[in-house]
Amino acid sequence: MQQVKNGSILIISDNLETGRLISEKVKLLRNSDTLQLVTYIEAISVLNSNQPSLIIVYSSNEESLGIIKEIRTLENLDKVPIIFVMEAFNEDLLLFAFDNGIDDFFFLNEADSVILMRILLALKKSMLYKQIEIKNDILITAEIIDKNSGIYTKEQAPLALKNFFSKSLEENLGNTVFMCIKPVSTSGKRLNMQEIADVIKNVSRCDDIIAFGRNSTFYLILYNAGKQGAKMVASRIQELLSQKCKIFANAAEINASFEETEAILLKNIKEQITENIEFNFLYNLVSNEEENTDITDENGKNFKDFKKEFYTGFEKIVTPVFYQMQITSSDNIKEAKINFDITETQSIFTISKNDRISELIITYPSYMKLLIDIIHKSEDKKLKSRRLAFDFEDFSSEKLLSILQDVLKEFEAELKNEDKELK
Repeated sequence: MQQVKNGSILIISDNLETGRLISEKVKLLRNSDTLQLVTYIEAISVLNSNQPSLIIVYSSNEESLGIIKEIRTLENLDKVPIIFVMEAFNEDLLLFAFDNGIDDFFFLNEADSVILMRILLALKKSMLYKQIEIKNDILITAEIIDKNSGIYTKEQAPLALKNFFSKSLEENLGNTVFMCIKPVSTSGKRLNMQEIADVIKNVSRCDDIIAFGRNSTFYLILYNAGKQGAKMVASRIQELLSQKCKIFANAAEINASFEETEAILLKNIKEQITENIEFNFLYNLVSNEEENTDITDENGKNFKDFKKEFYTGFEKIVTPVFYQMQITSSDNIKEAKINFDITETQSIFTISKNDRISELIITYPSYMKLLIDIIHKSEDKKLKSRRLAFDFEDFSSEKLLSILQDVLKEFEAELKNEDKELK
């Protein structure tokens, strides 16, 4: 589609005399603005080859308003502002026009200054959409935004949302809500996540932030929403998707870190699905972990119990594996010193001999994700290192045992290399 310069306006009218009257009012804009008047018959053909900055539509009856809906289906025209012109107030006609996709309206007998103000605001909105499209193109190229849905990718969402959380906390943006949405198929068929993403985008306001989340969820940041605003958004999404899936939503005001909030919401939404609770809102999450331990949600779930459950499950995996590898490795690698330590912030398995040291360090930045750092060093000199990341639900004793066995093989290989160098 050909891009017309900024400020171009297309007037579509089912009455050319009225269309010329509108043109005379619009001509009071800058000389640099371009203006074109077309009939309904010509409109689609013109729009298939040109993209104006603003479309003004005049219709004398409801029957011809279908052209607005048709315009909205054309490529790259879904965001071009449309102003509807009426001779007199007609509630049914106006509501029908809004349902079909108009952005604003004015009456023919209104003062020229009022008409110009509305047109200038619409042109400013059009420019804003173009700037957003340019930024989105850059983000899509960098694979930060998904090219099909236009929302943050699952891989980039954590980094982006951490920044939004930090800004929200710094600026003390009250009523800002982070919501996790989990769609569940009601037919047993696989869900179309792109289709669901499109619905969420249409329901959300332009300043809301949407991202693909972990475990087939969506993340939303809703400014100035509060509990009722979040509940209305979730209800509207459910209403539009009722034939395809059931929506479970868990939300909380942003007053803790992204990692803390994400972990709690994902944990809660699993329980919601089990208990068939469609919407849940959490109160008073704070970044201070000691205060967090006594917080409960409106269903009585306690964060302290949540942490305890995580550590219990984690220790059942790590402690037996670390102990087993300490015993077997002491037998296989003579004179090696092997130790392990498990705390609430990290777990470390260490093997050393001569000046060679190998460490496997597990940290848990949130209670849903694990990071494993493997470091081989000689005294204070780091020789090799790598990092692995796992969702906790994908972590197992077998996986940890396999990783540790690889670490020990690498440690033995380093010792053999050292012996060869000495010889």
